[in-house]
Amino acid sequence: MSVYTAFPLPSVTYSILHGPMPGIPREEYEGTIVEMHRRVEEESLLFGDHQVKILAELSGRQAQMLRGALSQFLETPIRSDDAEIRRIFLDAFDEHRGQVSESGPWGAIASWAGFAVAPAAGPAWLKKLEANGRRSRAVLGLDAPKGSPEAYESVYVVRGGLNLDVLEHVVRDRLGIYASAHGKHIGQAAPFVVAAHNLVHASGADFWKLLPFVRAEAVLTFDKPAVPYDQFRASLAPLIDSALTGSGAPAATLWQRKLGLGRGSEFALRILLSRCEDAPGVIDRLRSATDPPFAGEIFGSEVSLLVKELFHPRAS
Repeated sequence: MSVYTAFPLPSVTYSILHGPMPGIPREEYEGTIVEMHRRVEEESLLFGDHQVKILAELSGRQAQMLRGALSQFLETPIRSDDAEIRRIFLDAFDEHRGQVSESGPWGAIASWAGFAVAPAAGPAWLKKLEANGRRSRAVLGLDAPKGSPEAYESVYVVRGGLNLDVLEHVVRDRLGIYASAHGKHIGQAAPFVVAAHNLVHASGADFWKLLPFVRAEAVLTFDKPAVPYDQFRASLAPLIDSALTGSGAPAATLWQRKLGLGRGSEFALRILLSRCEDAPGVIDRLRSATDPPFAGEIFGSEVSLLVKELFHPRAS
């Protein structure tokens, strides 16, 4: 498809770390988040339907124009074959469009949100990773008011960078800045941090299909050591596969930040969990690995951890 014939069409996460302003009730804040996600997904589907209709109309007009041009060229009205010629042109245009232009799904193909939780008890190494996470988010300006969840995260997934433009259009123009859940969310949220990441590796069950049915996610963020990028990514993939097997965690995805688009660590490992209490088991498998050699260093002490309870626009 268009430029994506030269390299694979990426899946992209647009993620936002945020928190409520002092005095905003938690129930109200979370209700606004759910409404925001629901509206973005609904408007993305409507945008896709509208785009399909526009492309069909363009193909129809072009087919009619060429039918007329062909009739004039042959100097004989092609009336008995009109429907067949129009069908042939339409089929050719649709095939050509699919080969040279980006196509759907448009906008957000999945989204989810959650709030930070800390397990009541855990080993010392787990507490260190959680402390790393709190510290890194504080550096980004996400200090939470006392008595409120330490952080929230909202995540939207799109296919290809073009759909970041579509997502922006959906939020700014179709939802609107003020008279919508978006405007309410802006009014309720304290400063937030945005980043975009490309999917590097997926492990386990289908991540997107599982989302409405799981209620927890562990997010490990970290930077690359002094190893070439291709070697680093290639080494992480089998490590994640191995750590996931038998851990009780159904799926995991590895993401690398798009060039310059965001603050904080460059890599994010997202692990879906049946419950928050399952996080230490799968993380311990990562930190205990001896191959690749840098695994213990990254996951043993340097990684930042965010464990979240999730809620979803369709399942809440």
